[in-house]
Amino acid sequence: MKEKRIWLICLMVLGAAAVLLGLSRLLWTGAPDELVRALGVMILITLPVFAFTTVRLFSGKNNPK
Repeated sequence: MKEKRIWLICLMVLGAAAVLLGLSRLLWTGAPDELVRALGVMILITLPVFAFTTVRLFSGKNNPK
């Protein structure tokens, strides 16, 4: 149950960061560099956690038959 919650939080953070990055590039011609860097760092931190929890959730050991 804990892994599902972590996975869901990571998914929401990645989605929000992608939307904010896309909107900042679309609406502002010169998006602030600090915003782009902060979103990039947030994505780089969240992505490995998301990948690890995805593997743990969908591995054969975790799901009883």
